[in-house]
Amino acid sequence: MGLNKMTIILENISKSYDGNKVLENLNVEIEDGRCYAFVGPKGSGKTTALKIFMGMEKPDEGKVCRMGDYKYPTLQSAYVSQDGQLNLKKDAIWNVKKAHRWASKGRAIEELTRFIEPDRQCIPVSELSVPERRLVELVKALFTPADFIVLDSPFEGMDADTKQKTIDYLLDIKGSRPLIIAQEDAEGLDFARKVCL
Repeated sequence: MGLNKMTIILENISKSYDGNKVLENLNVEIEDGRCYAFVGPKGSGKTTALKIFMGMEKPDEGKVCRMGDYKYPTLQSAYVSQDGQLNLKKDAIWNVKKAHRWASKGRAIEELTRFIEPDRQCIPVSELSVPERRLVELVKALFTPADFIVLDSPFEGMDADTKQKTIDYLLDIKGSRPLIIAQEDAEGLDFARKVCL
């Protein structure tokens, strides 16, 4: 492995909550440019694994190692959580622009229009459907300057065509950044390395 290739290793990761073990001896290597699918039923530890990877939680056992050439002491993730992080009182354009202070309104509209009709971009997010909200979350996350893209159940409520269009968009825009997607099944994720939890 070249020194300029960034790799993050989750080594023998275990984690429990209130005596219930959700992860046990998880071993994963996340490499530059690769796509990963954390797959498993509800409660299998997918979200916990993502949060440990991003440094939002600490494992009870095991360690997270970084290898390669890093410019900065910390790494940033473009993250879409299960619960969502949108301001429901504001519209989609406002939410996307909020991701990065240098983001222009024109660019926000351009990216949102790939998925959402212009007249629906200007209404409160609370009035959008669940799939539309997930799409706003995705566009917002991809506006965030980040080293990794981490998506927790990003395709909730989407029909097959919208899901495939969204996947194509993600693969086109991610560049050399690793992409990690967590969902309950591997449907539509043939492009990704599977990590079964």
